[in-house]
Amino acid sequence: MTLTTSIHPTAIIADGAVIHETAQIGPYAVIGPNVKIGAGTRVGAHAVIDGHTTIGEDCRLFAGASVGLEPQDLSYKGEPTGVILGNRVTLREYATVHRGTGDRFTTVGDDCFFMNYSHIAHDCTIGKGVILANGATFGGHCVVGDYVVGGGLVVFHQHVKVGRMVMISGITGTRADLPPFSICDDRPARVVGVNAVGMRRQKFSAETRSAIKSAYKLIYRSGLNYANALARIEAELPPLPELKEIVDFYRASKRGVVKGGFGEESSEEDG
Repeated sequence: MTLTTSIHPTAIIADGAVIHETAQIGPYAVIGPNVKIGAGTRVGAHAVIDGHTTIGEDCRLFAGASVGLEPQDLSYKGEPTGVILGNRVTLREYATVHRGTGDRFTTVGDDCFFMNYSHIAHDCTIGKGVILANGATFGGHCVVGDYVVGGGLVVFHQHVKVGRMVMISGITGTRADLPPFSICDDRPARVVGVNAVGMRRQKFSAETRSAIKSAYKLIYRSGLNYANALARIEAELPPLPELKEIVDFYRASKRGVVKGGFGEESSEEDG
């Protein structure tokens, strides 16, 4: 069945908003004048979308979700910024994504799933396939790689970077960066293993998974400092792009990378 435009009569749609004919807007939703909503997207009751915000195709914004409102940043002076939300993004009840500051936009990749009360602050860059459980919070300017999974109530300081495919246990907090393919737990966060389940889901070979685990053993179990451990990874392990990704992440970190209790839990590997 082909959908047709469905806008509830109680919804408030500002002049200038562009809503695809197949989108659906629920009761009491509020859509600002500079908003664009893509095909097949459904906006639930009491949701609010504002700013220079683009919502992709086949997204779902549940009751009370909020996208593109002013950032919680005292430096914000009303600049015409917004949010770019990818395709097939789901925001459950009362999830919030704030607009950027200055000339920056907050961006969210395709196929993300943000559960109740999760919060993406201003100027964040969120990759594709990211899943956040209830109450997860990212401060401003965070950068999050693809296929990251954050448990309930995880909290990230501003400017933190999270590598690709990191699994973060609930109630974990960090001011430091989280490296790719790892499992992180505790407060402050530490690396406790490799995300073998996530890597299998993304079709990483057994050899690649094993090499990644060996790399983290060098980083966290060898007694070497990071610089020497990274040099040994380059010298001794296969020249895989995933290992280069790990090495580059540590070398590029400005906040520092979390410490490790590597292998203490959740680090099973079949490689």
